[in-house]
Amino acid sequence: MTNEEYGITAIKLIFTIIILAVIISGIVFIVKKLWQDTSVKDIGTDLLYIKAKCKIIHDKNIIDKNEKLLGENIKEYNENEKINEIVSQSDKWYRLSQQDLETIGLGDLKTEDGYLVNYEEEDVIYAKGIQENGQIYYKLSELETQRQERGRKARRR
Repeated sequence: MTNEEYGITAIKLIFTIIILAVIISGIVFIVKKLWQDTSVKDIGTDLLYIKAKCKIIHDKNIIDKNEKLLGENIKEYNENEKINEIVSQSDKWYRLSQQDLETIGLGDLKTEDGYLVNYEEEDVIYAKGIQENGQIYYKLSELETQRQERGRKARRR
């Protein structure tokens, strides 16, 4: 082999490595994006389930005053200032304990994540927040509103 053949082979090798690096980084980006979308949907589904179960509990409480609402009634939330602003506006927020989550069938969720429920407004707060489109949403109602608006914009196009 001549020196020219070694040079051509080295150039081919470099181009091959660059192309593989681009393909691999693209695949990693796509998988990461899909994983994030899936985890957001899972959290949203969990919050909807909490909302539905708490609506049933609230309705039973209206009918039968002996039916106790789940959770500890709180007036402030010290772990997060933005959530504290939401909670301090109303005395209707309840923090769900691990036992409360197990009662409604979501024992695999952890109370450290911070689940708060407002039975009258039928709303749920997820203290870790859900990041979607560069914005962090804490209340399920805000997340649902944002998704509805995004859906309307997509239909207009």
